[in-house]
Amino acid sequence: MSEATLPATVPRCVHFGECGGCQFQDIAYEGQLQQKAAQLSELFAAHWEAPIPVRPSPILWNYRNKVDPAFARMRYDEPPPKDFVRESVLGFKKRGRWYDPLDLKECHIGPEGLDALVAAVGEWYHGADLRAWDNRSKDGVLRHLLVRDTKRTGERMVMLITMPGFADTAGFVDAVQRAWPAQSIFHGVSDSSADVAFAEEVHLLEGAPYITEQLDVPDGDAKRTLRFRISPFSFFQTNPLATERLYGHIRDWVKSVSPRVLYDLYGGVGSIALCCADLVDHVWSVEEIEAASIDGRLNAAENGAGNVTFFTAKVEKYLQHQREAEGLAEGAAVVVDPPRAGMHPKALKRLVDLGPDHLLYVSCNPKLLARELDVLAERYRVAALEAFDLFPHTKHVEAVAILKRIG
Repeated sequence: MSEATLPATVPRCVHFGECGGCQFQDIAYEGQLQQKAAQLSELFAAHWEAPIPVRPSPILWNYRNKVDPAFARMRYDEPPPKDFVRESVLGFKKRGRWYDPLDLKECHIGPEGLDALVAAVGEWYHGADLRAWDNRSKDGVLRHLLVRDTKRTGERMVMLITMPGFADTAGFVDAVQRAWPAQSIFHGVSDSSADVAFAEEVHLLEGAPYITEQLDVPDGDAKRTLRFRISPFSFFQTNPLATERLYGHIRDWVKSVSPRVLYDLYGGVGSIALCCADLVDHVWSVEEIEAASIDGRLNAAENGAGNVTFFTAKVEKYLQHQREAEGLAEGAAVVVDPPRAGMHPKALKRLVDLGPDHLLYVSCNPKLLARELDVLAERYRVAALEAFDLFPHTKHVEAVAILKRIG
């Protein structure tokens, strides 16, 4: 189905068409789901002939629990004089123009109240005569604003990331608390050349060192309620309310295959592991980022899950160790939920060599999953394939493939 034949609607955001965040705000939500389903069917045609359902998100606006707009120097149609000090703005990148910042006025998929927070922070840094860091001129101090919230508990976190030497933390805290009262406020310091929202130094300015989210995962006619500690750089699914549906699907699958042991590869802070821990004797959660493993252990204790072991290692190295040792537990099931870059080729090959009976692959990059299925097809057939719309109004979708070992 072409975009021209999809049901149209009026975009909600004034930045739509210019901002790189949303691509489908001008298409009614039903049409967005139809388009994603059609694209998935075409993408996976070599591995799956049936229609691929896309389960909708339970909320369409303000569903994101994390955004990290960047401070940058304004670009102009006509280059200004060399000695001209370009205005500093806070926002996202323009579509297809990574070097061109957007002066953010509103965002309808980010945390609710983000507009007021950005306006207050703008008033503060302009009033304090603070400028965005410019990597070319090597001056300025402001880098990123990391904003997180929770959907079930209503908690908020804000981090200002700057170059070394920034001192006006009190003014920043006051601006945040007046516009968007937060339970956790941080200052991060980074002198990295990379344009990413990360800090080598982290200082808690006010409140708690983390916020807590709750997931109510469907479990038949009941639900499994879990609580998760989220620190500034923790990975947590972007759309928690849609994630509950995704995790309910994973939980149903674990029930259906009844493994004694579950391996959760790319386990993050343990959300999938804890979702299914009561269904198996033991869960091994493998994650290469130590901070995530630490959060996972705390989350396991918070949720009374004593049968989850968090192992910090690259997945390809962990699987190599298992291949050289006793292998995976007999009858084990494996959940794979890698980052957007997908599985490391060595990890993929070693997983195929180990050949667990049951495998579920969660992918936020279906194009890459389609290619990886070519490798997995050496030993597996696709038993089910569907998707969950964790990203309304964007081109992205979360695909879930259930694989069964051949022979």
